[in-house]
Amino acid sequence: MDKTPLKTIIDAYEMHGNIREAADSVGMTRATFGRKLKAAIEGGLDYILPDVPEDDLPVEVLVDQLHNRFKQRKAHKEATKWHEITMKSNKPIGLLWYGDPHIDDNYCDWDSLRSHLALQDSYSGIYGCSLGDHQNNWVGRLGRLYSEQDTSHKTAWKLVEWLINRMNPLVLIGGNHDMWSGAGDPLKWMTGLNTVREDWEARISLNFPNGRQCRIHAAHDMSGHSQWNSLHAQNKMARFKSHAHLYISGHRHNWGLAHIEDVESKTTAWLARARGYKFHDTYAFVKGFEQQNFGQAILQIIDPNNNSPVSWTQCFADPHEGAEYLKFRQSLQQ
Repeated sequence: MDKTPLKTIIDAYEMHGNIREAADSVGMTRATFGRKLKAAIEGGLDYILPDVPEDDLPVEVLVDQLHNRFKQRKAHKEATKWHEITMKSNKPIGLLWYGDPHIDDNYCDWDSLRSHLALQDSYSGIYGCSLGDHQNNWVGRLGRLYSEQDTSHKTAWKLVEWLINRMNPLVLIGGNHDMWSGAGDPLKWMTGLNTVREDWEARISLNFPNGRQCRIHAAHDMSGHSQWNSLHAQNKMARFKSHAHLYISGHRHNWGLAHIEDVESKTTAWLARARGYKFHDTYAFVKGFEQQNFGQAILQIIDPNNNSPVSWTQCFADPHEGAEYLKFRQSLQQ
């Protein structure tokens, strides 16, 4: 027990003029020094409370830690504005952009999903990329909707893990249904170190040895909407935001595909939206939206050896047709 005389407490306070420096001078915590100073001023007490350590680090240490964490997070954000991916060869490749799977939904289109996954096994050079909403992931008041589907929450996560293992994604974006999991999102540990994993949006740049660069702005959804044009948001992004060769999203369960020219830069860009695999959507039905049948995924073909500014990257709403085109482009390099 600290038996520092009360006079010493008063002398230290009078010398330094503040509790922080006075407490340090006699080797006490500020809380203990403050209690003893009060006791000394009030004439003394017949007991002394134990010297209890504070329950947190000194504020100066906390400030330094938070400052360092901020610098680390800032560096991470700057480095991931564009994920720079170095390709090891100039071989033509394909990026298969999967729209919202909703794999646990009763109306998940398994025919199309399994057919598209099989393309990655049957054709070389096709990389899976996910635009998000891998399952329904009902939370809060929406949790009641599990009673309307055959799969439980636990089973849904098993299906999602199976899907990610099959897809082996180069890029995986978390959609709004995925982000409902909060800080404990299992997608973050299901994806490996060889995957670009971002919530809502990811911008990647594929850098080929011959100097060709393909920039892709992918998002679960993009800002802006028109009931008459499924690509309104992509067109807006292409006109006013990042300079990319492909702008692609999912989310709205409809699809569209267009190829435009940027007159000023003399480049072209693809605008794409993948419909996803939820074959029947109750929300869309109630709102009177059309139930589309195609465009579940978009296959992007990139041939860095093709010098044409128009055709060096192509997009297909029919991934099977796109896979055959990739095979043809690869045959030209042999």
